Amino acid sequence: MPWARTLALALRTLRRNPLRSLFMLLGVAVGIASLIAMASVGEATRQETMRQFKRMVGTFDRISIQPGSARTRGMPSLTSVEPTLTFEDADAIQREVPNLRRVSREQSAFDIDVQVRDRTATTSVWAVSAEWMEIRGDDVTVGRGISQEDVDTLARVVVIGEDLRRDLFPDVDPVGQTLRIAEVPFQVIGVLVPRGAGPGGASLDNLLLLPVSTGAKRLFSRDYLTTITVQLADPDRYEAAVADITTLLRERHGIVPPVEDNFTVSNPRAAMEQVQAVDSTLSAVLAGIAIIATLIGGVVIMSLMLIAVSERRREIGVRRAVGATRGDILRQFLVEAAVISALGGVAGVVLGVAGAAIAAFQQQLEPAFLWGAMAGAVGLAVLIGLVFGLQPAWRAANVDPIQALRS
Repeated sequence: MPWARTLALALRTLRRNPLRSLFMLLGVAVGIASLIAMASVGEATRQETMRQFKRMVGTFDRISIQPGSARTRGMPSLTSVEPTLTFEDADAIQREVPNLRRVSREQSAFDIDVQVRDRTATTSVWAVSAEWMEIRGDDVTVGRGISQEDVDTLARVVVIGEDLRRDLFPDVDPVGQTLRIAEVPFQVIGVLVPRGAGPGGASLDNLLLLPVSTGAKRLFSRDYLTTITVQLADPDRYEAAVADITTLLRERHGIVPPVEDNFTVSNPRAAMEQVQAVDSTLSAVLAGIAIIATLIGGVVIMSLMLIAVSERRREIGVRRAVGATRGDILRQFLVEAAVISALGGVAGVVLGVAGAAIAAFQQQLEPAFLWGAMAGAVGLAVLIGLVFGLQPAWRAANVDPIQALRS
């Protein structure tokens, strides 16, 4: 029997029992919709995580050194870290470790009140070197950043984030204005380019920068650091740089393994790889769930087609009596399974895209539609229909025509 005639016969048969056809279509559509929605939401989440991570860490060519071991280290605040990382340590790193482009000395403190006349805001204060913004890839929208002259002269100047500009200077240009930290006046010299939210939704724009020398001697009165950040000349050699920094600081701090280090050396690239590994695991779990849902759709097709074979025994017997071969019957039922699966696949893609768009909107994510995966999902639906339709088709092809006509 020609394929065109087989297809026409299959479509006519499916239209003859619309309720059963609808259930088979929905069985496939739900599975494919789950696959598309989970893949799209997973990809949107992955992309947003990477964007937030990049906004938070800046470039991937730097290494951070902080006080405390990897086991005990928390947020690097002057009020909580061990005073084990010094300005002299940063000088030694800059002097003795090869493959370094820049070194930044940093002091940080959180939940600091900043005042402008009758307005008060709570922010994170970072006392940094002039190299800090270049290392992080940050810039200003107005004004300028911290300069080496500011560091050398202990200048009482600050660069503020977008959140502070909005809260403290809503109606005026903040550059040239004065704010107070612990009753110490500082002049605003610039506003950082907004970076948005980081992982967890926390704002990356609620911060204030000032010269590290000013922070150490005029504000915090602390001679130790919360972070040393180095920028590599060759990012591909970061493992060697980590080893060199670790060896140098152990010598300076008198640490001999197995004694635990009182500092932690970390690299954003390694952290990014860990985040990607978690994302990959989550995506695999979601894909597994979606595939199970799709296979259940195949089981639905097989079950309903087996029922259809029992109900259509007389039809099969008549077709065999007028000359249809077993191959014709087998082909007809497989075409029916393929057609209903293809339609279910297309419907599933539409439902999956709609579901992914709704989920992305609710989670405030940018939708990520995997067009290649959508085409593959329709092909998968047809394949599942053929695989799960094979047993009913085989059973139909082997119906005894004489027994079928007597039934």
